[in-house]
Formats: sequence, C-alpha cells, structure tokens
Amino acid sequence: MPGAEDGGHSPTPVLLELLTEARALGFLGPGPLEPQIQHADGFATIARRLSKEGSPRLVDLGSGGGLPGLVVATEWPEVTLFLLEAHGRRAAFLRRAVERLGLADRVTVLEERAEVAGREAGLRAGFDGALARSFGRPAVVAECAAALLRVGGWLVVSEPPQAGVAGEGGDRWPAEPLRQFGLEPARVMHETFEYQTLNQVAPCPDRFPRRNGVPAKKPLF
Repeated sequence: MPGAEDGGHSPTPVLLELLTEARALGFLGPGPLEPQIQHADGFATIARRLSKEGSPRLVDLGSGGGLPGLVVATEWPEVTLFLLEAHGRRAAFLRRAVERLGLADRVTVLEERAEVAGREAGLRAGFDGALARSFGRPAVVAECAAALLRVGGWLVVSEPPQAGVAGEGGDRWPAEPLRQFGLEPARVMHETFEYQTLNQVAPCPDRFPRRNGVPAKKPLF
C-alpha cells in the first residue's frame, strides 16, 4: 500500500461508513465512493507537495460531505484543517464525523459563508493553503480563497479533464484578472485527476471578498 505521503491510504472503516452516510444524505455525488475517495487522495498528495510548513494550517472550502477534507485530515496527521461549510445540516454532519474519527484536536468545522470567514480576524490571511473540490466557478473560488490565504500560500482546485494546459492557468484561470486578488496561476497537476494550483503572491486587497452572494452573482472574470 502506498504511504500517506502518496495520498494512497485506504479509508478506515469508520471513514468509509461516514462517507457512505454522506452520499445517502445527498452531501456527496451519487456515484461509487472509490473514485471520489481517490479524487480526495489527489488533493492530499498535491497539498503535501506544495506545503513548505511542517504542520500547515489549511482550509477546505465548501466541505459538504467531507471530501476532500476528511480524507486529507486522516492521511496527514500533522495538518491543522478547517472545514468551511455554510449549510447547517452538512456542518452538523461534519462535526459528528470529526468527533467519530477522533480528529477534534486539529480539525475545526466552521459553519459560515466564505465571504464572512474571509473578513474575520484569525481567519483572514490565516492559512497556508486552501482546497476547493466543488465550491464554485473559478472567479468565486479565487475571490473567496484569496482572502483566507497568507502571502506565500497556495490553492488547489479540482479541474475538469483537459481544462488547462500544464504550467498555465488556461482560459479558466486568466492571469490578469487573478492579480486583483493577489493570486497567480501555477501548474495544472495530475494525480489520476486534474488539479489547478495557484499561488498567493500578494495580499488580498481589503475590498475582497465582497458581501455575501455577490462573488457568485457578479463574478469578476
């Protein structure tokens, strides 16, 4: 079996049971769990590769049914992880999952909108990395994540197959609009699935994120 640094651990029985429950509740896609877990493994592998901190502080945007957050947390014992989820039922499930998995000492569920979290002391510019599996379109992910990332931090986003060209942001992640958030597109990375990586190269301006719902209603690219 591959080591944890390779994002290759099989899920524990408790985690598998919880993810099965999340799927039944509609918090995950209806398809087989195996590829969804493998997709989360890819996040873990890439996040480890990008991290320059021994014990990084990460945020999972729109954690939903716990992917990739719960998989990343169980595979990476050194990580401190915040699961950001605005919907009450999903946040309640995540809190219960964190307790059952014995992760409460280093995994926190934030029941809050990203636009609000990005303006809170201790959260704004407070993370080494951010993960986004199905949080929203690129402009929304960028605006919300940038406010949470410190300068030098990074963002990993799930990408549709062949969405970009390796080493470039492609049409989905245009460099010039991203600069307004202090972000810069980096590489498209492949771990069975594709993931776009971005770097926080400058502080996110105070005007971002805009108020609740505006990033999605009026995306800036």
